[in-house]
Amino acid sequence: MTATYDGQVFETPLLAQWAAFFDLAGWRWNRGVARVGNWQPDFRVSFACGHSECGGSHTILVSVLPVADLAAMKGHPALTHFYGVTGNEGKSIADAGALFGESPSVSTWQMSHGAGGGVETVLNWVHGSGALWQEARNKIASNI
Repeated sequence: MTATYDGQVFETPLLAQWAAFFDLAGWRWNRGVARVGNWQPDFRVSFACGHSECGGSHTILVSVLPVADLAAMKGHPALTHFYGVTGNEGKSIADAGALFGESPSVSTWQMSHGAGGGVETVLNWVHGSGALWQEARNKIASNI
């Protein structure tokens, strides 16, 4: 079943809801991301970071899966791109590959951040993500 958000048709309501969530969170996103090896990301997403070591923002490539638990997704190609994604021309194109599931609490990626880094989730980066998630759902509900 397709869904429409902001004039764009998405293959699934979950993809549309993530796009609406990104807008509400102030994250920049786009579709049509180039394949990276055997992996086709759904979104390229950038969000602000205040650490001087981070250059003002982070960019991740995101695959969205209709799952409530990412534990079973350990072999997914997105998770092989931790601490950086190198494009097909050998250039760095993102800080990490990420998996996003059925809600902001079902998300994971690993990237450098500040003087360190590690495993990240949407919950670490978006205050009030639960309320924004519901608002995002409401933005696409009438278009399903």
